[in-house]
Amino acid sequence: MRTLIGKPTALLALPLAAGALVASGAPASAASSAATTSSAATTANTANTAASAPVRIQVSYPYGVRAGRVVSYKVKLVNNLKTKTDEIFLAVKFPKNVTKTRVYVPHGSKYHEHCTRERTRALCVLPGLKKGGSYTFWAKAQVSGSARGKLYGYFGGAVIDTSTNTDPRELFTEFGDRIGWVKSKSTITR
Repeated sequence: MRTLIGKPTALLALPLAAGALVASGAPASAASSAATTSSAATTANTANTAASAPVRIQVSYPYGVRAGRVVSYKVKLVNNLKTKTDEIFLAVKFPKNVTKTRVYVPHGSKYHEHCTRERTRALCVLPGLKKGGSYTFWAKAQVSGSARGKLYGYFGGAVIDTSTNTDPRELFTEFGDRIGWVKSKSTITR
């Protein structure tokens, strides 16, 4: 079964030095057959999501970035199911103002991810998440020295039934138009 994740049904922005987005994605079949409900809790680190959402994406990002520097995003994927998920396809992209994009997993992790590293996007295939499990990793982007205005980052993906050796670019071609992106926005300073 292939199910999109990251379709924003609830967003929660935190009033901290770094922002955070919390989004949940309902499976395409559940979204068409039943209405999904979500609500953001009043506490800064909690969000309630629809029971049918397979994976929740949380993104922490800076409100301001400097041109010519590397900006880091903390990304966490959380399994909302009562069983293990299939493999997870994750896409991170920056449409402009970036010269290099990478995804890094913490040292000592056992994720065994398969990621691409490109100029404006990074695509990964991760093993399934066990019940109640989560993955935490870093997405990093080199901001162009001539960048001005805003830096927009997009985070999304799908739960897929394929091998972790599958080329993430093929999955992006398959899902790219249907992914519900979680969007971050930072101001670029010089």
